[in-house]
Amino acid sequence: MIRRCQPLLGTFVEVTLDGGSDTALHKEANKAFSIIRSVQQRMSFHDADSDVTRLNRCAHIAPLRVHPWTYEVLATAVKLSEETDGAFDITIAPQLVKWGYLPRHTPFTTLQEAGAWKHIELLPGSQVRFHQPLQIDLGGIAKGFAVDKAINILATRGIAQASINAGGDLRIHGPQQQSLVIRDPGAPQAMQHPAVMLRPAVATTAAYFARKRIGVTRVSPIVHPHTGKPLHNNQSVSVFARTCMEADALTKAVLLAPQELWNQVLRARDAVALFLTRKGEQVLYPA
Repeated sequence: MIRRCQPLLGTFVEVTLDGGSDTALHKEANKAFSIIRSVQQRMSFHDADSDVTRLNRCAHIAPLRVHPWTYEVLATAVKLSEETDGAFDITIAPQLVKWGYLPRHTPFTTLQEAGAWKHIELLPGSQVRFHQPLQIDLGGIAKGFAVDKAINILATRGIAQASINAGGDLRIHGPQQQSLVIRDPGAPQAMQHPAVMLRPAVATTAAYFARKRIGVTRVSPIVHPHTGKPLHNNQSVSVFARTCMEADALTKAVLLAPQELWNQVLRARDAVALFLTRKGEQVLYPA
């Protein structure tokens, strides 16, 4: 077994492989990191030459062709926005730029002035058009996609057991039962709770991960698309799903959408949400 780690996707990505010689496993780990790096180059808001930055700069002027992977992630993001009534929304980037979570590549536009996910049009031939000026950020879904893409490749190359963890976005491949630990939102540095992998993929989101102060106001990168206000509470949710891309995106929907709606979406996508109570109890939804 080998375990490798590299800084990618704005976090640390850990690849663990088993079922072969060390030389062969290191070669496959390099392949996994290469795939993840390719996703980062195409979908990073921070990269001035990425598909995301090109779209934010020019897609409201004329349709732009993007990489098929970027197109696939955009299609999934728009579908999830429809299913969650906009609770999951990749067009909240202007607010994250305003608060300093994202760099400013283009002239500043407020969230109230910018277009929304409904103004994204997916055209044949991997072309994308924005019907209004807007800014997308795929950070809440592309990380999961990168993990999925790497695991899917490894699964075709004879790897008996594999796991990839990108800052809490975790997916496994292989028959071995695996567990994980989830940080307690009330004391994230001191307390952790064991949990069982209920699906092949899991992602965890909580507002305390990147909370900061802007003037006299505390903000977080979890923004309600309808109000532009940040999530303030310490609630932590982990979503177990068939893919890491779904798990990554659905954590935001569970934190922001009405419970009846996200329960419905979880059932439709065969996913499960795990909440930690203040007493450290684990509560699963749908019940």
